[in-house]
Amino acid sequence: MRYRTLGRTRLKVSEVGFGGIPIQTVSQRQAVAIVRRALELGVNFLDTARAYTTSEERIGKAIKGQRSKCVIATKTVARTAQQAEKDLRTSLSLLGTSSVDLYQLHNVSSDGALKDVMKQGGALDALKVAQRKGRIDFIGITSHRPSVLVQAINSGEFDTVMVPLNYVERTPLRELIPLANERNIGTIVMKPLGGGAFTNAVEALIFVLKQQISTVVPGVCSIEEVEQDAAVGSIPLVLSKEAEGRLEEQAKVLGHLFCRACEYCQPCPEGIPISSILRVDTFIKRMGWDSWYSRNRDAVKKHAKCQQCRQCESKCPYQLPILELMAEKVKWLHEHYGHIIAQE
Repeated sequence: MRYRTLGRTRLKVSEVGFGGIPIQTVSQRQAVAIVRRALELGVNFLDTARAYTTSEERIGKAIKGQRSKCVIATKTVARTAQQAEKDLRTSLSLLGTSSVDLYQLHNVSSDGALKDVMKQGGALDALKVAQRKGRIDFIGITSHRPSVLVQAINSGEFDTVMVPLNYVERTPLRELIPLANERNIGTIVMKPLGGGAFTNAVEALIFVLKQQISTVVPGVCSIEEVEQDAAVGSIPLVLSKEAEGRLEEQAKVLGHLFCRACEYCQPCPEGIPISSILRVDTFIKRMGWDSWYSRNRDAVKKHAKCQQCRQCESKCPYQLPILELMAEKVKWLHEHYGHIIAQE
């Protein structure tokens, strides 16, 4: 595994890190095994969040006795100092550590949200206090909008930024990544596979790692995926013309109207598993019908209860036409698996 310096933090982090969202979807035993396998392969940058339900607890169990091998990053969606302090206490307890290497303000995806976390009494105040007390080493910020992160860098308050970057979403390469490198700010890439939409994972990761970034954190939910992704951190970062052609073709097929599995659309008032429906075809190709259906047996029935309140669309950082896309995916489900769904 190769390692890069995470900006001015001077932390040495694995080129390929560990995205902690998907381990919510497997058993605790599987999740712990996945994290431990990542550590065995030299992956030392573990990214999770308070919002990722069981992720912090599972990572905490996996790294017990191995804390010195890890660079732990977690996050809070809190906007006030009081709530951020509460989230930090919970995170430290679940992770089983007295401090984290990087604590990030999570999904600050509008100018208003940035002002809220940075104002007096905002979440940033709590992070600075915790940093002075040694409970946080460095402070970061994540966003799905590069323009917000440019403002964050210019404020001088943050050591790292996390942003989506992949073969489809290249906007960060225009201004954000060059600015971060100029200011020596660590750059963490999320959604390198578009939330699982890119099926040629190795080539997609190579594309990201060829850029001037610090580390990439693909989400993984199996030992096989960890091994595949981690291997990219030790092979030559070269894309053949054929590989670039495959990425280009998939980018054209995907366009920009696809779910990245960020889950910010949830919870749905009717309990509709929105991202599971929006990504059903991708998930089935990746994990199989049985795996998807065992988790989403009532998905079609729940979709039928949609009241078209559009709360999900208002919360989506990619401004997707979620209702329209869900209808298309449910139609696809009926066309391919209607005989099974009809038996329910």
